[in-house]
Amino acid sequence: MQNPIPFRQLDRPAPDVSVLKSDDGSYRIKSNIAIGEYEKNAAAFWLKAAEDYPDTAFLVQCSPSEDWPVLTYRQAKEKADQVSSWLLKNGYSAETPILILSSNSFSHAILSMGALQVGVPIVPVSPAYSLMSGDFSKLKYAIELTEPKMVFAESGRMFANALSAISGSMDHVVTATDQPEGALSFDDLLVESDIAAVTAALEKVTGESLAKILFTSGSTGMPKAVPNTHLMICSSQKMHELVSEPFDPENNPTIILDWLPWHHTFGGNVNFFGIMRVAGTMYLDDGKPIPGMFQRTIENLERVKPTRFSSVPTAFSFLLDALEKNESLARAFFERVRICSYGGAALSQELFERMQVLAIHYTNVRMPFATGWGSTETTGTGTVVFWNTEKMGLIGVPFSGVDVKLVPVSDKFEIRIKGPHVHTGYYKRPDLTDQYFDDEGYYCIGDAVRFEDMNNLEQGLVFNGRVSEDFKLANGSWVETGSLRLQLIDALDPVARDVVIAGHDKEDLAILIVPSEAVMKEAAEGGTSGEGALTVVKSSPLLEKFKEKLDAYNAKNKTKSRHVYSAIVMGAPLSADKNEITDKQYINQSAVLENRKALVDRLYNDIASHEVLSLS
Repeated sequence: MQNPIPFRQLDRPAPDVSVLKSDDGSYRIKSNIAIGEYEKNAAAFWLKAAEDYPDTAFLVQCSPSEDWPVLTYRQAKEKADQVSSWLLKNGYSAETPILILSSNSFSHAILSMGALQVGVPIVPVSPAYSLMSGDFSKLKYAIELTEPKMVFAESGRMFANALSAISGSMDHVVTATDQPEGALSFDDLLVESDIAAVTAALEKVTGESLAKILFTSGSTGMPKAVPNTHLMICSSQKMHELVSEPFDPENNPTIILDWLPWHHTFGGNVNFFGIMRVAGTMYLDDGKPIPGMFQRTIENLERVKPTRFSSVPTAFSFLLDALEKNESLARAFFERVRICSYGGAALSQELFERMQVLAIHYTNVRMPFATGWGSTETTGTGTVVFWNTEKMGLIGVPFSGVDVKLVPVSDKFEIRIKGPHVHTGYYKRPDLTDQYFDDEGYYCIGDAVRFEDMNNLEQGLVFNGRVSEDFKLANGSWVETGSLRLQLIDALDPVARDVVIAGHDKEDLAILIVPSEAVMKEAAEGGTSGEGALTVVKSSPLLEKFKEKLDAYNAKNKTKSRHVYSAIVMGAPLSADKNEITDKQYINQSAVLENRKALVDRLYNDIASHEVLSLS
């Protein structure tokens, strides 16, 4: 039965797509909303914001102190012009990229803007390459491939080891604080602006000019380098503009609290340029959706009162736990928020319903949710859900200008994509390019989807896992990892945040469970968790909660490809350094299974153990 309480009304278009089926069983899907004209230089977003809303806060740095630094659009533009002038005077061009090691900061933003507007590419890489690596192999690979002329780090002290290992290969080392010997201070780049030179260089930048090089997560082997042109960034922003609320900075300003790192496509492309496009304000969150750090996000939310809350599903689990217990926080959160959005994984139906209970209580309407699908190779943009829906797990329909092809694979579809926002080849790796593009020029990402309703194809698509993650049991039954994982997350809510599915060539399915923050905390207090990859939760009361939920799930799922034979609750956090989880909290199933092979063996060979849940 449909809920009679309406969603908050947002001024967005209705979905309008064309779906064509080919003789080979594949489908082509396109939006009927024309993309129209769009900018050709990403600098256009901040130049317009600085001209029309110069005193509006662009970035605000959150911190435990009461005094939060503010960077206005006027200040950002002026400092970017100074950096551009320094770069031009010191021989920087399209052939001399700048490597950026640091997390989000004012100086990171200003350096990026100063470089991009005059055609100097940036290469923001994950701080994990520098801070969580013993041999800096990924960092050295990124440098060898991109050949930067400068390396920038926010803190010379924090990145000292990495800078020492790589600085000899570049002309300039720049840090914002704690300059090592021979390095420049970021303030040294803030020279007198040469507006004529900056303007001349800016006018030479075209849509085909390289703006940045982003690296994929590198879940297997070295990360792939994805060139992002100005055309890709600008067309992606136009796509988002067409399905978002009308631009109204004065009466309806956009205020977000964001932790997503700028070395990832969603944080560094969708959010970074998106906030400038609407002349909004981005608060740089010093919290993250991980145990021990989300409390800072909670504190920041109460002070910032954003108009949109966007994060990974794990953050919603943490957030709802806090909102349900803290009325003051809840009133602050719901005071201005108009919409929530999630990405990186599917939001459970249970979390969605909990949010609606709170939204109705504090606002008398339900909360709209948005989500979508994209990748580093598609500038974080591909398909989108921009209408009100009761169903979580959808990834929606293509944005305007996007051409999606669905190729049948078993009883699902592999999704392929092309458009002005999609890269045309990996940086200096034609061998990889040949592997990932088909003969029609579609990028083959390797993700699987299905239609939400085969009788009403315009309702959009549902993510159905990675094609490569599906496997067969010994009886020949296919296990659809993506849909099974979502089903199990819902069944185990709120005691689990995710699951890893095992059973390749086995008689039965088994799972490794990633417990929720609350369970991890309770387990730690009982002395049953630790840092080692093979650590498991041993507490009987906790394990009984998991068993009860899994037995209830199994009672409704009797088929071999859905029924769970055994489970084990992991007591050690997933490792980003070992590629088990990305910065956006996406779990790499194959890496976890490989790194924790001994736990998988226990699922089948140690079924009598107290720690292994033998299920009915």
